[in-house]
Amino acid sequence: MKRIFLFVFAMAFFQLGFSQSKPSYKKSSQLGIQFTAHDFETPADLNSKGMSFVLSDNQWSNFGRKKVGMAITYTKPLNENLDFNARMGMSNVEYTLSNKPYALSNGSSTFFELDANLFMKLLTDDHIVSPFLSIGAGGSAWKGYYAAYIPAGVGLQVNLFDETFFILQSQYRIPVTGNSANNLFFSIGVSAVLDK
Repeated sequence: MKRIFLFVFAMAFFQLGFSQSKPSYKKSSQLGIQFTAHDFETPADLNSKGMSFVLSDNQWSNFGRKKVGMAITYTKPLNENLDFNARMGMSNVEYTLSNKPYALSNGSSTFFELDANLFMKLLTDDHIVSPFLSIGAGGSAWKGYYAAYIPAGVGLQVNLFDETFFILQSQYRIPVTGNSANNLFFSIGVSAVLDK
């Protein structure tokens, strides 16, 4: 009899926990624009000279190393803490491909990229500020060379009145193919909901 009473009490407590749960909040799909910056020099210095040199040289924060560009984004929420993000961007860059040193003979050229990411948010969208981790897969084209990379990083989403979201992001781009180079990626942008 005690076991039955304990079982009924546990089930009632379990049901009470569900009845107190907060209603879910999930934002609508969004379209956005970003201002971007790529840094190819700092990862090259990290590989050739090491972390201590990069930190003591203090050139990693030099804005002159960053190649600026723009991107458009589409974000679709999958659940309260996970968003799918597609991004298409372009910038004017010049960098050295280790296996194609002659590629720099004509100077800088337009760098196109397309990637898909998952944003894993620490907090739900109804919070004003929500930090997130991102991981994805992408491809780029530069001077006729096509490459694949893995973007991995961190970001911060700021909710402005549930209609507009301000996004800050930083990623490390890991090359998958030889026609790519390690690079740091930074973006600042805004996105607005497509439907209510």
